[in-house]
Amino acid sequence: MKKIKAVSFDMGWTLAYPVDSIWTIYARLCGEAAAPTAAQECERSIRALFAAGHEQALARLRRGERFDDSDAEFTAMFLQISQVIFGQSGLAERAGELSQQFLRRFWNENNWRVFPEVSDVIRTLRAQGVRVGVLSNAPSDLPSFLDRLEILPLLDFAVVSACEGAKKPDRRIFERTLDLAGVEAGEHLHVGDMYLEDILGPGALGIRSLLIERGEKAMFPSFRESDGRDLSSAQVVADLREVLAHVG
Repeated sequence: MKKIKAVSFDMGWTLAYPVDSIWTIYARLCGEAAAPTAAQECERSIRALFAAGHEQALARLRRGERFDDSDAEFTAMFLQISQVIFGQSGLAERAGELSQQFLRRFWNENNWRVFPEVSDVIRTLRAQGVRVGVLSNAPSDLPSFLDRLEILPLLDFAVVSACEGAKKPDRRIFERTLDLAGVEAGEHLHVGDMYLEDILGPGALGIRSLLIERGEKAMFPSFRESDGRDLSSAQVVADLREVLAHVG
């Protein structure tokens, strides 16, 4: 194996997490609209939606199809999620309005915290001569978002799907990452929390990858992303400090 010369990290649930989770915010909005529901029920509904779309997305990846992205696509994804959750709660007619409320509460730096080991891990990697960056499916304001979280100054590069017009697992966004990192596929390691986007996507180009599972601070805390996947135990980590051993 070639020596790792660059590492890219996903942002959400890898470098940082929302204090109020997606599911907590949705449940709270339902309650405020006089249609109380549990956060876990919201989570189960959307996990089922993701699972239903997994095979279709996997087939698209194998065919080499494009996964385009933009700020509008980001908003539309959460509108689709909102339509499911609010529809089940009898709030279908208010889904658009409530989805905007959701985004204002969820996607702002005041609701996000950086995992405690992030700064030390990035500094350690860079001290070893490894280039470090973010590769994330996110809207175009992510760089300023990262700056306010004090992550951006630690990085050598940032690749944001809405800015690139392509999102993981599309090979184009990984090729862009390799270009910015200045390394070959075999010299790069990617770390993220989603199997399709962060394991299969980079794997199609020969990029090594690790799946991080953050437990109760994961996107889907009631479900392990590694369950039922073709992964070795060495390919799954719970803390970014474990990444250092894979690079060394």
